[in-house]
Amino acid sequence: MKILIKANYILTMNEKDEVIEDGAVIVENGKISKISKISDIENENVDYIIDDRPNILLPGFINTHTHIAMVGFRGFADDKDLMDWLNNYIWPAENRAVDREFIRIASLLAICEMIRTGTTTYNDMYFFEEITAEISREIGIRAFLGEGLIDFPTPSFKNPEEGLKIVKSFIENYLNDEYIHPTLCLHAPYSCSKDLILRGYEIAKKYNIPIHMHVAETKSEIEIIKNKYGLTPVRYLNSIGVLNHKFISAHSVYLDDEEIEIYKNHNVSVAHNPQSNMKLSSGIAPIVKMLRKNINVGLATDGTASNNNLDMIDEMRSCSLIHKVHLFDPKVVSAKEVLKMATIYGAKVLGIDNLVGSIEINKKADLITISLNSFHLMPIYDPYSAIVYSANGLDVSSVLINGRILMEKKELTFIDFEEVKYNAQKLKEKVIGSL
Repeated sequence: MKILIKANYILTMNEKDEVIEDGAVIVENGKISKISKISDIENENVDYIIDDRPNILLPGFINTHTHIAMVGFRGFADDKDLMDWLNNYIWPAENRAVDREFIRIASLLAICEMIRTGTTTYNDMYFFEEITAEISREIGIRAFLGEGLIDFPTPSFKNPEEGLKIVKSFIENYLNDEYIHPTLCLHAPYSCSKDLILRGYEIAKKYNIPIHMHVAETKSEIEIIKNKYGLTPVRYLNSIGVLNHKFISAHSVYLDDEEIEIYKNHNVSVAHNPQSNMKLSSGIAPIVKMLRKNINVGLATDGTASNNNLDMIDEMRSCSLIHKVHLFDPKVVSAKEVLKMATIYGAKVLGIDNLVGSIEINKKADLITISLNSFHLMPIYDPYSAIVYSANGLDVSSVLINGRILMEKKELTFIDFEEVKYNAQKLKEKVIGSL
């Protein structure tokens, strides 16, 4: 199908940061085939027109670190320290409540929330990822998925050996899939043995897939790793040789200048989770220093148990504001830069910037429009500023992934809201019943 999308502003997010006013994009066979002024393209023969002006057209958001099925624990254990939150609430609840049915219901709810708020690609680490993959592919959202490997039993495996078998099987099933991109997920340096990390690294190397890991998230993690190995988490991972251009480091809150240089030298990418880090009082990652070193830094929500939503626009605003006040500098992490973190930089983190992340000819048509037809978005002087500082996820109007329309004029095209709402209540009943 040949689709014409009209927009008051097109934010291309390309290398030149081109903004096209009164612009249009034509989508054919899942790809962007033409970008121009509306006046130059309006008479073109097309099968379908999306015109939800006044609006902004831009690439879909890329969430570089999350645990989407944790929507089932949204609000379940708030206002706790990370280790207390994990050890005494989340991990016990997961072991009792999480099964294939839980993952199926929670994944669908989370994917609906992501698409509704403009996310077109996400990078996930959790359990029973084959269920999440099945739902993601059926709906048509781009997903980087990996079973979370850890030293102790989880809802989906009894021991690391069994976990590794599940991981290999998942990778081989989805290695060349259009929508599903397998990753090798290691929970964290404090929860994975050296042997497990090295075996995971070899699997990732064999299949040429990303490694995804929580690193240097809290002060307590730093102390745990120092006491165990005599090194900080980053230095420890560097010493065992697992850092490379395929390594995605989630959080990276506690890094010194030498460790930032280690990331740069090994082309490590970072998934920045400002709201989760604030909510758990973990700290503020030094991403301004990382960005100045040209380290790939993408934006992420983390799971909704520590956020508590998957709204990337909300995340952008928090990201920009927290670094301004932290560094007493209103110029850092500008609206344009944080929007890049949520789009093209995120694509670079995941290694798919040749496919998505910007509006360019022959790239995949992963596109969203943001409606400007609200009081809080009037008037518009700067479209970047309007999105980051004034908009929210519910202002997203239309969403296309691979050229398929998954939302138009704020209505999801693939599911009924009442069905999702009914199933969400089941999640609560399942968690409460497990206590």
